[in-house]
Formats: sequence, structure tokens, C-alpha cells
Amino acid sequence: MKHKESPMLSALLYTLVAISLFLTVRILSTPSTVGLSQNSTTSVSANLTNTKKVEDVFAPIRMIIHTDKRIYLTQEPEIMQSVNELLSESVFDGIEGVSTYTQEDYDALILSPTQLEIRFAEEVPLELLSRYFTNLQEEYYDEGVDRIILNSKEEDPVYLLNDETKQVFTVARPDNLLQPLVDLYEGQKEAYMEVESYQSESSISYLPTEAITIEKLVYLVEKPSNSYFIDLLFDDTTDLKDNGSDAFVSYSDNISELSIDKETGQLSYYRNILDAEELPDYRLIRDSFHEIKMLDNWTNPFYFYGFDEGTDNVYYRRYVNGYPIFGEVDYGLTQIHMSGSSLTELQFLTQVIQTPLTDRGEDVTLLSGKDLLAALDAGGYSSQEIQMIALGYDWTFSEESNRLVNLTPKWFIQIDGAWKALDQWIGGTETEADDSGL
Repeated sequence: MKHKESPMLSALLYTLVAISLFLTVRILSTPSTVGLSQNSTTSVSANLTNTKKVEDVFAPIRMIIHTDKRIYLTQEPEIMQSVNELLSESVFDGIEGVSTYTQEDYDALILSPTQLEIRFAEEVPLELLSRYFTNLQEEYYDEGVDRIILNSKEEDPVYLLNDETKQVFTVARPDNLLQPLVDLYEGQKEAYMEVESYQSESSISYLPTEAITIEKLVYLVEKPSNSYFIDLLFDDTTDLKDNGSDAFVSYSDNISELSIDKETGQLSYYRNILDAEELPDYRLIRDSFHEIKMLDNWTNPFYFYGFDEGTDNVYYRRYVNGYPIFGEVDYGLTQIHMSGSSLTELQFLTQVIQTPLTDRGEDVTLLSGKDLLAALDAGGYSSQEIQMIALGYDWTFSEESNRLVNLTPKWFIQIDGAWKALDQWIGGTETEADDSGL
């Protein structure tokens, strides 16, 4: 028997089909937010690999302009990249001389007017800066420098300074370097802030003359799958022992062990190495870089942050917008222990920032340099106790989800080798500079 289709029924069916198609398109085109309200770490299958380069990691982080009366500083990433590229055009021939200065003469050299100063985050072995030279002598490979100074006197050499030893290395001044560097200041003065010098435990550094406002950042974070690190850190994965728990992913074999915190993504790795070859420091540091260059997938700037001769630990630090990342748990730090040319211990955060949530950002105003030093002095810390001061970001996971991270600008101070935020050293708060009463 043949049924006659009702016009009303046909219209209803066409409407349902249209709604279904609309919802399908919406589902496929809208990014999923499932899991943001849950406190669980999500591994992503997307390719987050980011192979690092020596010339980007062992690079200067700030440039200081000394005029007749004032000092200006920038750490704008684009400017510093240009500085690094100018220096990387093999502008220096080789080391022409080396002298050890008294503290007074060393400070006077740094603070001389009408000159340009280029700073590294930490002392860098010259061998890791060999791209700056056409003929760097091997005898200087293991010597380290913290800053480079070019003054306005054409007849003077370029000075390479070591803050710890007060050694000053000189190289012939190239004809084509100073003016392009000056142009990076003249053409972008808005990227520089006025600063004043202060004497820390071992060297001269700079702090802003006025209170400074920086935006708090919020990011969605991601991480490679655990198998990515397992494949890179274990030679043979067929006989791995699974030691995992509710809190950690953990695997081991006869000589090594890997664990990853499920909540934060913090990775720890240990490998037993016997009879390691003795290497000069620069080789050990360079080899550590080759170990980490593919493991850490941080896509923002990532700089060498020091070497401990007593422990053979090598340090690197993550940066955002020219500022280092710290935290109560120092999530910005990568620590590597080398035994000869081999990696024996490793600690770093596997999670990386990917997507900024710009609607959640907010301005944070921090103390001026003068008020900062006054606050530290009132808290019982003199400038001679302070090893270093840095304006950086405090990495904290959001209470909403550990796939969201807050990067809050703060002053960080290093005392006795430990980096802590100002409020951790003296209590209270370091924000709201106008209401601080200092």
C-alpha cells in the first residue's frame, strides 16, 4: 500500500536535517575546551618539537646605552636578536690582550659615559661565542665574559669583561659595528627605559628609575606525550620497568630512571655513568646544550644561565618577552648535570606555553629600583648581600586548571645562590608601587 507524504512532515524532516548539519559544522569548527575545568595534565599529540641553536641560546639578553648624564636599557627580544646577529657577522679577529683590573678601575670602565654595553645573562665561555670571531685563539676558549663594551673613542678597542675575575679582554675595534648598534637605540628609543646603576655583591647592574608596569600574562599550556621523552632518553625501550604511581609517570632500566609529575609535567631523569672523560668547561657546557636542544620544546627565547664548576651543573632559563621565568617552584629553570660528555641528571618542565588568553591579561605595577633597594634594606638585606636582581615572571598554575598558567611580573632577588620573589624575602607584596608607602 502506498503512503502519501504529508507536507508538514516533510518540512519537519528538512528542518531536523538542517539543524543536524549546523551542529555538525559547529562541533568540527569550535576548539574543544573539555578538560579546562579539570585538574589533570593533558598530553597533546601535536608536534611541539623545537630544536634550539647555539647562536640563540648563548646570546646577549640586554643592551645598555650610557649617555653623558643618563643610562638607558632595553631587553626587547627583537632588538637583542639584531644585536646578536650584528656580533655574529665575525666582526672580531682575535684576542689582542688581557688585563686584570682593580675593583675601582673595573667599575669605572663599566660606568664610563658615552658608551654602549651588551650584557649576557651569565658568564659565557668565549668558545661558545666563537661565531663573533674570525680567529679566536684556542687558549681563550675556556675564558668567560659577562659583558661587551664599545665606547665612543674610535681609537679604543672593544672590551670583553669577566665580572668574577675582573679580567678585561681587548679586541680590535671593527669599523662597521658601533654605528649599527647605536642605530638600534636611535630608531627605537621607546623600547628603552631609563635606569640607574647599583653595586651588587660582585658586579654593577641596573634598575629602573621609575615604577614599571608590565602586563600579567595567561597562557594555555601543552606538552608532548610521555613517549616522546621516553624514546629520547632511553636507548632501548623494550625492557623498561613501569614504576608509575597516581602522582608520577615513572620508567627505569638497569642504568637510568625517568619520572614525570602528572600534575605539573616536571621531569626528572637520572643515568648512571662510570669512568667519564675529563673535559674542559666549555666542552661540557656545549655537550649539555646538545643534550637539551631537542628535549626542551620551549618555543620562546631560552638562554644559557650559568655553570657551577663545583658540581658540573649547567643551567638554562626560559624567557618571555625579554623577561626570565621564575617561581616558588622554579619552573623556568632547566638543570643538567654532566659527567664528561654524557648527561647524568636532568630536571626541567615539559609543559610549554602555547596559546595566550589575551582577555585575561592585566597590568601590574612594580617598585622603582630605588624603592626596591629600600624595601630590601628595610628587610635586612644590604646591597652587598644581593648577588643579582631580575625583573621576571612568576609561573603559577591556575586553580581553574593546570592547563592554564599565570605569568605574573615580579622582582626576583638572588641571595646565597637562591632566587626568590621580593615578597618571599621580606613578606608583604611588591605590587601596587604607588601605595607601597616607600
